[in-house]
Amino acid sequence: MCLKYDQYFNGTNNPVVTVEMPTGGSKIKNFFSLYTNNDALKKQNSDKIKPRNNNLTAHQMCQNTTQCIPPFFHHETRFKIAPDYHMINCVVHKSMSTVITGLMCYLFNRKRFVSVDSQINMTEWEKASLCRSENGVQTIRQLQRRVKSNDFKNWSLSMITRDPVDRFISGYVDRCIRVAEGPAPCNGCDKNLTCFVLSEYERFMKQTMKKKLVNTFEDRHFYPQNWRCGLNRMRDQYEFIRYSSDPTKELMTDLFKIAQRQGVPKSELEYIEQELTRNRKTSHTTAYSPAREFYEKRLRENPFLMEYVVRMFYHDFVILGYSFPPGF
Repeated sequence: MCLKYDQYFNGTNNPVVTVEMPTGGSKIKNFFSLYTNNDALKKQNSDKIKPRNNNLTAHQMCQNTTQCIPPFFHHETRFKIAPDYHMINCVVHKSMSTVITGLMCYLFNRKRFVSVDSQINMTEWEKASLCRSENGVQTIRQLQRRVKSNDFKNWSLSMITRDPVDRFISGYVDRCIRVAEGPAPCNGCDKNLTCFVLSEYERFMKQTMKKKLVNTFEDRHFYPQNWRCGLNRMRDQYEFIRYSSDPTKELMTDLFKIAQRQGVPKSELEYIEQELTRNRKTSHTTAYSPAREFYEKRLRENPFLMEYVVRMFYHDFVILGYSFPPGF
């Protein structure tokens, strides 16, 4: 399959991306095992990436300009509740969403969770699905009614956040390489990273200008984190838990600080620790895969591509307190 893309700038220095979409074909499913030697990935990413047009910092590019994706565009909220401990977590795609959903289900109904797990040794997906919607709501108003509080006094309100570049790479490898579905997956770019970065930026720009999200399953894995969880209204009420691929580091420290304060007993903290450290990999974990290593190197070593990732997620860096990549 041959992919072509053209990228140029109009008078306002905003990019316009044209992607030649693949035609025909049937549903595609690709798994990491097919790319252990990376030959297919290298072939589709042999394009020469141009240098940056300028050396502007992130702030120079994005403050008071229209070149970057705007903040607080409403996407969705997915709250999970553990009433016994007055804990609320807002779940975000590609920020340990499967694992944290399972843990909140455990805290919602420990007895049933442990009983079912002991009988069938649940997978991560089964743990995340066990409570279904029993402990979940999808709007702030629903959440206020559910917890009987408008200001969430005595409740912890948390959200796992992730470095924007790390999250983007994980989402790309998960949705575009591990399992790429449909006749034209990932904006029709197949496995070409340059094509996807430029076309996804253009998709975000068009959707925000029209004030209407397309909201495909792929898009949900890439939309900025600040578009979720009602951060435009409740940012100051959140406690942010930093994602770490090794859960014994920042993530567990931040999570346990909240859980201990909310009265989660030691025995249940020990169970949570086991869940976080035992067989940590979910079916869509991308860490340490050959594909992940290939794409991370290609993205981080190309300032032109990194510029567009910064343009897409500038406000995540700022709002969630992450450092910009070197050179920005």
